[in-house]
Amino acid sequence: MVERLNTIHQLEFYRSQQFPSCEAQFEAFESIFTYIIQEGDIETINDFILLDSQPFILSNHNMKLLQCLIDQEPYFKDNLKDCLTIFYLVIGHCYYFSLNFEQAKNFYKIASSYALQSENYSLLSIAMNNYTSAQKEVLPSDILWQMSKLPAVFFKMGSVDDERYFITRFIAHIEISLHLNKVQYAESLYNSYFTGYEVEKDSRIDLHIRVLRGKIHYQKGEYETAIELLHEVLVVCMNLKRNKDLVQECYTFITDSYRMLNEDSISREMEQFHARFYRKIETDKRYMEKYIKAAYNNEYEQDEHFLSPLSRFKLAGKCLLSNIDNDGHTLVLVDCKILTCEEDSINDILYLINEEMMKEMKQAIITSTRIDASTIGYIIQLSEQVTDELCAKVFSRIREQYPRNGSALEAIYFASVNNKENNLTNYQKCLDLAYAYIYYELYK
Repeated sequence: MVERLNTIHQLEFYRSQQFPSCEAQFEAFESIFTYIIQEGDIETINDFILLDSQPFILSNHNMKLLQCLIDQEPYFKDNLKDCLTIFYLVIGHCYYFSLNFEQAKNFYKIASSYALQSENYSLLSIAMNNYTSAQKEVLPSDILWQMSKLPAVFFKMGSVDDERYFITRFIAHIEISLHLNKVQYAESLYNSYFTGYEVEKDSRIDLHIRVLRGKIHYQKGEYETAIELLHEVLVVCMNLKRNKDLVQECYTFITDSYRMLNEDSISREMEQFHARFYRKIETDKRYMEKYIKAAYNNEYEQDEHFLSPLSRFKLAGKCLLSNIDNDGHTLVLVDCKILTCEEDSINDILYLINEEMMKEMKQAIITSTRIDASTIGYIIQLSEQVTDELCAKVFSRIREQYPRNGSALEAIYFASVNNKENNLTNYQKCLDLAYAYIYYELYK
């Protein structure tokens, strides 16, 4: 009982704080998450994952939340089986709100299975609702439309305490109705449930309802009204740096509305803004996919060509890169792009790069690992500038054996991040910045 009261006190303190930034809030979230997992109270853990994760799910921190959950997955599967429904539901949300719908569907299916086993119909309703929403682009049929009604049925079998979730059931059903061009029906349903319905201004629900109204006007051919409504939402979402899915929809329907009004120059300008936003989404997806693959796949864990297995490299990184005394340490990522028809040569190229790196910086390289199929990681006790200069020499020698034209090696992407020089006090922040540098090169 004493432990539970202490946990409640910790949670109340966390929830009462005004954080200076989303990043500061996430660091506090990770700390309290670790604490309540150790305490092991199922109800507290479930509430915390479902409710306190919401600020990060909708923002650019959904990838960090996903990483946090994936790191804890083995422990949950072994020790907290009663939390797995919500655990996988939130993982599905992380994918869904980063617009990775295929992965989202996979985890919503898993969450639905656990919810059905435990007869938790409210959670089953949420998982089915989002699974259906993720399908609307690939299954635009009356079957999907009928499926979108089912979550509301299971919701009615759930707890009265879940009333706050009911509105999302109707949003999904109206979305799919519009997708199937059932405009009159969708508008009637919208007016029945949302006219005069009071929600917090600029909350996720408020913004989603406003997008829905804009899409109804669009499909009725009222393009100027649609532009006005959707542009307001777009500005709010961009300022808040959240709700990528709503931003994507606003761009799409605003662009199409201008096109229908024969405002071709404005339409092209919106397309450019949309393309820039979409490239950022694809960058985030690539990082997420590489991280998750490395987290799940131990194929390269014991690659003996490198100094450390990946797990030990991460531990070294968490220790060394948290210290910004003296000159700090530099995290280095080397990522290779191989021609599709030459993928079998990736091992030879990575091993050659590692040999040359060891020749050039053997005394300074503290540890190295193979992060995934195409990426090597190093922690080096040198400044960024010196590291960059030495790596340039290495890559020059690699290009002598694998020239830019006429070899399997299409490109070498490289990033170095010194924790002291960038004032970054942990491994994950250094890793994020290194990947950001690489993806800038990929998508610039």
